[in-house]
Amino acid sequence: MEFMTDQQLRDSNSHGFIPGPDESEEKFSQRIEYCRNLHNILSDHMGEEIPFSPKESTSLSFFQKASKKTQNLYGFMPDWVPIFFSNRQLSPWHGACAWIFQLKEDTPTSALLQLRKSLHHSKRLLGIYDRDELISHELVHVGRMMFEEPKFEELLAYRTSPSRFRRFFGPLIQSPYESFFFISVLIGIVALDFYLLLRYSLETYMQAQWLKGIPLLMAGYATFRLWRKQRVFNKCLKNLSKLLGEEKAYDVIYRLTDTEIKQFSTMKPTEISTYAQKESSLRWKVITLCYFLP
Repeated sequence: MEFMTDQQLRDSNSHGFIPGPDESEEKFSQRIEYCRNLHNILSDHMGEEIPFSPKESTSLSFFQKASKKTQNLYGFMPDWVPIFFSNRQLSPWHGACAWIFQLKEDTPTSALLQLRKSLHHSKRLLGIYDRDELISHELVHVGRMMFEEPKFEELLAYRTSPSRFRRFFGPLIQSPYESFFFISVLIGIVALDFYLLLRYSLETYMQAQWLKGIPLLMAGYATFRLWRKQRVFNKCLKNLSKLLGEEKAYDVIYRLTDTEIKQFSTMKPTEISTYAQKESSLRWKVITLCYFLP
C-alpha cells in the first residue's frame, strides 16, 4: 500500500474527507476514492431509480454558495456530495437530511444530501428555513460521517446558522426520540384534559393540573443540559484560540471527539499542544499537519 503524501492529506481535508477516530489510512484512502466516484456508483447500482440527475448535485450554483459556509467556518468544502430533491421519508418539519450509508457491508461509508422538492427553485421553506443554511448544516454532518460523537454534533452543525438564537437553542433536542417523547407527553396531557372535561370530572381535572408541570420540567432540563454543553464547547474553543487563533480553533474543534472537547475545555494551551504531539492516529496526523504546524 502507498501512503498518502502530506499534500494529499491536506487536499482531502479541505474537501471534507476527515479521518474518523479509528480509521486507518488504507480505509481512509478507499473511502475518498469511493466518495469521489459516488455518482457513477449509485448510477450503476440503482440504474433508472437513481434519485438525482447529473445536472443536479454539486453543479448547482446555490450548493457552491452554501458550501462556502463550511469552508469559512470549518475549513472544508465537500464538492463531491450528491444532492437530490425529494420529500420521501422527510418529516413535515424537515427541509433537508444528510444520509450517511453503506450500499453493502463491505463498501466504504459515504453520504448524500436530500432536500425538499420545493427547495429546487425556492430559497426558503415555509418562509422560515433558508436553503443555504439547511445545506451548510447538513454538510457539517457529512464531513463527520465517520464520527459517532453525538454530544456536540448538533452544536457544530448549528454554528453555521446566521441566527444567534438558532446557534444557541438549535441543539436543544439531542435526538429524534426526545422530540417524539416530548410531543407524546403534550398530546397525552391534552387528551386527558379533554377526557376529564367531557366526563365532567372537574375535581379530577383540577387534581391533574400538576401534570402540566412535566413538559416544563423537561424543557427546563433540556435547556440546562444545553447550557452546560455550550459552556464546555466555548471553553474548549477559547483554549484552542489562545493556542492557534480563532480561525484554526474552529477547524480543529470540528475534528475532535466529544471526549477531547471536554478535555480541552479544562486544559491549558500548552497541554493541548503536548496532547497533539503525542497522538499518533491518522486523524491527529491530519489535524497537526493542517493546523498545528507553521
